[in-house]
Amino acid sequence: MNRKANITVIGYPKILSSCQEVAEEYLNSANFLYYQYLPESKGVKYISSSPDHPLQVAAKTFSQVNHDIIIVGTVTAKVIAGLDKNKIIPFRAGHKALVKAFLKAKKITDKAVFISAIEEKHDARFYEKLIDLKIDIYYANNLDDYKMLCLKARREGHSVVVGGSYTFQIAREFGLKPVFLFSDHDIFHDAYTRAMETHRYNQSLEEKVSQLEIISQESQDSVIFINKSNHITFTNKAAEQKLHLNADRLADQHISELFDFIQTDMFKKNHNSEIIGTLNGEQILVTIHPVFVGQRTVGTVLMAKKIQEIAAMDSRIRQKMRHKGFMAKYTFQDILGDSPLITQCKKHAELYAVSEAPVLIYGATGTGKEFFAQAIHNSSTRKLFPFVAINCATLPSDLMESELFGYVKGAFTGASSLGKRGLIDQAHLGTLFLDEVDSLSTSLQAKLLRLLQEKEFIRVGGNEVIPVDIRIIAACNRKQDESSEENLLRQDLFYRLSVLYLQLPTLRQRKPDIPLLFDHFLKAYDSKLAEMLFPLPMKVIDLLTHLSFTGNLRELQSIAARIACLCSKKMVNDDDYLAVLFQSCCHTSMDMIEDQSVACKPFFDCTSSLSSSMKAAEKSILQLSKESCAGSIKCMSDQLGIGRTTLWRKLKEHSIN
Repeated sequence: MNRKANITVIGYPKILSSCQEVAEEYLNSANFLYYQYLPESKGVKYISSSPDHPLQVAAKTFSQVNHDIIIVGTVTAKVIAGLDKNKIIPFRAGHKALVKAFLKAKKITDKAVFISAIEEKHDARFYEKLIDLKIDIYYANNLDDYKMLCLKARREGHSVVVGGSYTFQIAREFGLKPVFLFSDHDIFHDAYTRAMETHRYNQSLEEKVSQLEIISQESQDSVIFINKSNHITFTNKAAEQKLHLNADRLADQHISELFDFIQTDMFKKNHNSEIIGTLNGEQILVTIHPVFVGQRTVGTVLMAKKIQEIAAMDSRIRQKMRHKGFMAKYTFQDILGDSPLITQCKKHAELYAVSEAPVLIYGATGTGKEFFAQAIHNSSTRKLFPFVAINCATLPSDLMESELFGYVKGAFTGASSLGKRGLIDQAHLGTLFLDEVDSLSTSLQAKLLRLLQEKEFIRVGGNEVIPVDIRIIAACNRKQDESSEENLLRQDLFYRLSVLYLQLPTLRQRKPDIPLLFDHFLKAYDSKLAEMLFPLPMKVIDLLTHLSFTGNLRELQSIAARIACLCSKKMVNDDDYLAVLFQSCCHTSMDMIEDQSVACKPFFDCTSSLSSSMKAAEKSILQLSKESCAGSIKCMSDQLGIGRTTLWRKLKEHSIN
């Protein structure tokens, strides 16, 4: 809540009495002090104050009182010592007050003198025509001018003088008839309103300056302020301590004396910039922030940090993130492609994200299983909590158990004396992603099944049952179904994990997406080259879309990396050059095409009967279909155009598992 403003009014008795009358309306938001100006000593004398004014000094000496705002005449303000120019609000007569005063003068005479401060310019001709009064305006630069101007008015035959309270007093002394300019109370309402607005602005400014001072002094970054001539005006405590600076010695020094690696031209930029240099034998990063008032640069704020300190901070953040659990980076927007199969997968995954049921993702290597897992997490109600991922094939069974479930102190030889929280514990309220889940040992699968069923687990070497709230998303790159003898997942665990099932297409099954994906990967390596290459020539597109891509997205990404290194930007418009370049960069995949082309030729023996050859051809086609569909019965059935029962029969007939 804003405190009351302490408003001080300085003037002559005639104007002070009017001020006090109007001030009664503002006592809820301001305290008032009244001082009479003494021309002889060019000082002031306390007259009165508003009720309950919180004066700290009983003597009410002007210099000992806190004045938020001072209302005083323009000329008087010039001669009073100790005035803060930023706190002064001058009395200002508007058109209404001038018209009233000139109308009073017209009742006395047909010509009058108007004495005004030189800072205020008036259009005498306008008022003469409006009121039909001859007006001579005399301008005063200081208080001594008022006496001289009153004498001048009397010598020139004037009898009526219009002016403020000091003019009123001097005019009487010289036998002239004074007309008081400030008889209209609107003048004082205007002065008080401007005073209150200025007080609120000053108070807001003081608060901001105080906040800025606290922020800059308490900041852990080294902060240095420089003015528009690039001289140092302020250094905070952190700068003094971390950069070993002496603020007193640096005051008003040119910044180049401190940072000799910063060119003066850098301060002319209208945007933030960074530079790394050496100070006292240590590398530091200096961020340069220009300070603007409107379009004008009024100074610069420099923030400096040691490179060693940045590296240490990065390490601490990584450690804390590790303890708190990983965060998922990818969303469905990061999964590129609009082919039918990938579009359907994204739609299903988005619907799965709403559920709390486990998800089993099947996909060949490099198809983006973790991308989908992270996207599901980031679209779920658990997105604000950890996403903890582990590849189950990376550790031996005994180590994997302690990594997943954690262990109590002394659980086994070499165990930490403090014990350890497992990944399951760290994923509490979030998502646990188990990649290559079918690599887990049978005993670990049994424990994972209990976790899914009971939502609780026991640490290695412990006996305490720990409840946990997590969602499990698992992934494998081998097809799991009842008919396969190669299944490595227990059936009961498979059914628990596959409540929601997602099969990701291979890159061969989403060929229309290949140009888009290649563009995305190439941009990561060389954005300029990607811009020049696209759209890709048909020769290149045909080459890419006919590759086998057994490594899927990872293989395509590798090709993009090779192209980024080898492609000449001068030759990007030569389609033949590009075709040869892409063929050389895809040599691994090209070999696979050649191998596949051989494999695609059915075995025919000229000495065999037609029936035997037909059976051999049918078996070859079934084997190729199984490979391209990664063993999916539904996919094979659709691809070959036969029913599942017929397909099962033919597979059994040809002894194809």
